Amino acid sequence: MLKIRPVKKEDKEILIKLFTQLTGVESDFDLDTILSDDRCKCIVLEDDGVVIGSATLSLYNSPVKGGVGSVEDVIVDKNYRGQGLGRKLMNELIEIGEKENSAFITLTSNPKREAARRLYQSLGFKLYDTGFFKLNLNK
Repeated sequence: MLKIRPVKKEDKEILIKLFTQLTGVESDFDLDTILSDDRCKCIVLEDDGVVIGSATLSLYNSPVKGGVGSVEDVIVDKNYRGQGLGRKLMNELIEIGEKENSAFITLTSNPKREAARRLYQSLGFKLYDTGFFKLNLNK
């Protein structure tokens, strides 16, 4: 049985494995900080109690834009892809954004992730040429 729920501390090891599928690099992360931040809505998807996917909506307020949600790190285990589970995770994040009165939700997606990009567009996300910039502060 499928179930979406907030992330828990005991999910960390499986999340590291899922994020490795997403990035190709195994890396640790500070789950305690995520759990303590009420503006970070990290969810997991379970199949009969086994975590098979995860997604995060980070919420913030902009003086010009108002409430904004930013989607981060959407991943479904490679053995479960193609079943509409990414859509389930994204729909849950959209619902959270609506409940939190976000004016809109943003996300970035690598052009190589063609299936993910089709999913986002099918949900109504529009691709913009924004000139997105990034400065790495931690090397």
